[in-house]
Amino acid sequence: MIHQVLKYLGYPDGTVPDAAVMNQIEKACQEVAQASNFQYIYAQYEACPDFMKDIPAYQHYLSGADGLLLCATTLGVQVDRLLKRHQMNDMTYAVIFDAVASAYLEQQADLFERKIPFKHKGFRFCPGYGGTALTDSRQIAAILHAEKIGITFLDSGLMVPLKSMVGIVRLGGGSRKNCADCVAFPNCAFRLKGTTCWK
Repeated sequence: MIHQVLKYLGYPDGTVPDAAVMNQIEKACQEVAQASNFQYIYAQYEACPDFMKDIPAYQHYLSGADGLLLCATTLGVQVDRLLKRHQMNDMTYAVIFDAVASAYLEQQADLFERKIPFKHKGFRFCPGYGGTALTDSRQIAAILHAEKIGITFLDSGLMVPLKSMVGIVRLGGGSRKNCADCVAFPNCAFRLKGTTCWK
């Protein structure tokens, strides 16, 4: 997870922060883990929801799939409260805490998804990838009734808790992440830096 945290903080691959930064990262890792109330909800579908059917990025991702999962996950409100507190008291640490919380959410979601009893699951594709609309998160959340795990939306479209994530997981059609097949490949900021978002 530390590797992903460093990516979020903008460190190039192979760069090791100084001891002071690493100590703050380790502190944030412990704090996030203790405060987190990780929850995950999902449902299986044979075909994608109607609002995805005419959007090329979703169709590209789901090409050859046998079905899909709609999913939503969150770390809960306490992590958000701590982030706001740190933003008021120590902005440098708050930036580190925010990166750690994002990486922790992804790590926990990945671990959960590995246990879901379907073979050949694809990577989690979230609204915003490949030019898809962030507002699609609200539609996926509504289908799942994600309020059951505490996820709601502000009028602005921002998810609450902030450390929440909504997406889809392809079933079948291969399960490996492959940059060449990614809808974001042509304009990927990670690729332009000579790295990837996922390893």
